[in-house]
Amino acid sequence: MLKQMSYKKIIICVCAAVAVIAVALVVLLSKKEEAFRSIMVYDVEGSAVIERETVGSMDAAENLYLESGDRVSVASDSSMRMKLDDDKYVMAEADTIFSVEAEGTDADSKTKISLEQGAITNEIQHPLSEGSQYETSTPNSVMAVRGTIYRVELYVDENGDQNTKLCCFQGKVGTKPILADGTYGEEILVPAGSELIVYKDGTVDEVKDIVYEELPSQAIENLISMAENGQSMTGISLEELTQLASEKADVIKSSESEAGLSEQAEQSETVEAAVKNDAEEEEDEQMQAKTDTAKNISAQSVKEDREPAAPKPSVEQPVPQPQTLPGTPPTQQKAVQPVNSGNVENGNTDGGDSQEDNNENDSTDDGSNDDDSDDDKSDHDKPDKDKPDHDKPICTVTFVYQGKTFATQTVFRGETVSAPMLMPALSGQWDFDFGTEIEEDTTINWT
Repeated sequence: MLKQMSYKKIIICVCAAVAVIAVALVVLLSKKEEAFRSIMVYDVEGSAVIERETVGSMDAAENLYLESGDRVSVASDSSMRMKLDDDKYVMAEADTIFSVEAEGTDADSKTKISLEQGAITNEIQHPLSEGSQYETSTPNSVMAVRGTIYRVELYVDENGDQNTKLCCFQGKVGTKPILADGTYGEEILVPAGSELIVYKDGTVDEVKDIVYEELPSQAIENLISMAENGQSMTGISLEELTQLASEKADVIKSSESEAGLSEQAEQSETVEAAVKNDAEEEEDEQMQAKTDTAKNISAQSVKEDREPAAPKPSVEQPVPQPQTLPGTPPTQQKAVQPVNSGNVENGNTDGGDSQEDNNENDSTDDGSNDDDSDDDKSDHDKPDKDKPDHDKPICTVTFVYQGKTFATQTVFRGETVSAPMLMPALSGQWDFDFGTEIEEDTTINWT
């Protein structure tokens, strides 16, 4: 009986030990799987957003761990590097959207990168185990690798179709196009140093050598980074990659400089247009003022021609004497005296009688009153040299800047012209002596 009890205790202890060992194995295996399938944001330049079904959106940051199924959106002028496990890297370029799935263990890991937009470069440093998979998919193709470096880009051609471009830098990539009916086409093997284009409808181009000069600057920088860490790229060396990056940087700098000059030119044209508008407004105002002045002068001239000059205020107004023609002996004229109030007292109210009485008392005119009669002549009886210059021709002065009319002025012939109030440019001057009298239509250039 005691022996039976001992056997039971032994059995119970053995079962308990087995259970503890089983639990420990499960814990260890689960920890190993979790540690192996880690997905971490390795580096971020600019900004990127992570979308997770259970959380929503969050900003990507260095050392942030992702979960299988997360969707990543990299902003323009930005880039992001992601590290899977300990030996797999995904480098996403600007304006790229992709999702990542990572499952399994070291013996049967399954990794899938689904590219929706943009471009990514994949680096698998160590060959995968026999039961593991690493795929990159696009809307029209699926690429499978075992250990390689390759870049996948989705681009839109001139017809608006989205195509896939694959570049293999190391190892080899097996590509299956997705046909229009959704089935897979025959697998195509793309070796290192080669590229392949899969079109929207699943048709493919011929496999050809990579044209490294056509790669964008971010892709070149990624290749340089891997080459500096000991990786080799088929068809190009680190020195050639560095030279190519320098040339692309110079092109970008030159483009930015040209864009800056273009912007400055646009600003200069805007300023010139504003100056021209101001000059035209000033010109219109000057022309209107000259027109008004000309009208006033013309109206005054007509008025003077129609109305005799007003007599000078005087107690005794002399009567103008007839002029003596040249070569004719002067005749003695009697001065006409003003009628006074004495004639009324004497009863001489008749104008004729008064005139006769005055004529009897007149003395002989000796010509001493000729100057007074000349003072009472109107302007239209004066010589031309004493008249205002109303009949002088009007001359037009045109100011020209860079072959275009900047401003115009009108002046009477023989007058001087003044420089415009506004200058067409910060440096230079009008090629003209503004003390010179204008005798004809004149053009003045800015130098």
